[in-house]
Amino acid sequence: MKIVINAASAKMGGAASYITNLLRQLSAEGGGTEFLVFLPPETAAKLPDLEGHVRVFPTRIGSTGLLRRLWWEQVALRRFLSSQKADTLYSSANFAMFFCPVRQVLLVRNALYFSRLYRKTFLPRHRLRYRLEFALRRWLIIRSSRSAHVIMTPTRAMLNELRGAAETKAAVVNPYGVAAPEPPGKMRDEAVRRTDRAGDRIVRLLYVSLYSEHKDLTTLLKALEILNAGSSTKFKLTTTADPAWPGAAWTVTHREDIRLACRPGITEWVEFAGPLSTGEVEDLYAAADIFVFPSLAESFGFPMAEAMQHGLPIVAADTPVNREVCGEGAVYFNPLSAEGLASRLQSLGADNGLRQQLGTRAREEAAARFRWNVHARCLLEAAGCRQPGAWWSDESTDSSAAGMNAVKAPVSVLVLTRNEQANLAACLESVVWADEVFVVDSFSTDRTTEIAERLGAKVYSHEFRGYSMQRNWALDH
Repeated sequence: MKIVINAASAKMGGAASYITNLLRQLSAEGGGTEFLVFLPPETAAKLPDLEGHVRVFPTRIGSTGLLRRLWWEQVALRRFLSSQKADTLYSSANFAMFFCPVRQVLLVRNALYFSRLYRKTFLPRHRLRYRLEFALRRWLIIRSSRSAHVIMTPTRAMLNELRGAAETKAAVVNPYGVAAPEPPGKMRDEAVRRTDRAGDRIVRLLYVSLYSEHKDLTTLLKALEILNAGSSTKFKLTTTADPAWPGAAWTVTHREDIRLACRPGITEWVEFAGPLSTGEVEDLYAAADIFVFPSLAESFGFPMAEAMQHGLPIVAADTPVNREVCGEGAVYFNPLSAEGLASRLQSLGADNGLRQQLGTRAREEAAARFRWNVHARCLLEAAGCRQPGAWWSDESTDSSAAGMNAVKAPVSVLVLTRNEQANLAACLESVVWADEVFVVDSFSTDRTTEIAERLGAKVYSHEFRGYSMQRNWALDH
């Protein structure tokens, strides 16, 4: 089978991180499928060595104007599909090929065009030309969503926002992965260092992101000023969201944020870092006490998932996507509220036990929910590489798992659980070949049942009175 992947606009940030990790996983998958991938040259140059069934075609079309990119995606790419006799097109950046001659999977990953908060807070401050182009791009994404055979989003909250504006056919919620956890010894050392540093009266905050107006650095800088005004405990912020970055010039907030960052009471407590290598970003996570994420509009939020994998407690803006990603590994504040953010940070900075508790929860959830092999398997199912389940034939349904709905072997599998969120995803992935999977849960207090339902298992709850009794009850019911 041959799959063409259009990632021509994945130049930086989450888009580049996504396609790099996905190709690494697809390279390891093998399975007789050939992948032909369009990438920006700068992203292609940073790829690891890939197996021969993954072929990369560098192109700068993603850096050109909207009309030229549309021509390439609707005409030139169509000719390429025909010449290569491709079976599936995976469009990984919001825009689909209309009347695509092959099966098309579309990843919708830009939340700005469907965020009411962004359209209310920032869009009116832009010039007419930007607002018109924004409206055109939004219309194209909606039209694309109606054209694709399968829509994929990384969170259910993103899918709900999309469905509020566009009718979709088959849809799948497919969370991204995060890098494999570091060796346990080093992770434990990081936790000890964070505990020890509480005594020096400086709490180290971290915010990893490219700068953009919806990332809301403004609120974080104002909160930093509140936190450090007359308090014996100081909060030091390190962030890669630099308003002086040349790519920030289009935003309506960068000048205000530059002025804020230079204000007495803020400038001595903020450090802008970047551009950084992957190793340098890893060092930032290892050195931080609390991860802050004030962003107002995300489809997933890679940095949150990375912070969770590192066992960092998180303070995030209270949005549906942020809550879906972080779950119980974070505390939340009202978006755009500097006072609310400062209050949360003050409380968390003073409570070492709560920081450790949140960090442990975050690491467990990341290990259970964000796996690149699961994401890749779900994508391959959507592309038609693996035998799909009944959900692909019903336009009104959607799935949020990789493989759990695939009809393969007429076998029923029974899994007994109690607080197994750290292990359940791997367990269910190992029985993806089974026709039915039943999870009988003993009233877990963590996210066990949520994970089981997300991965397509049928979930029942029953009080645990011994393994034999629990198994017999399950077989009887």
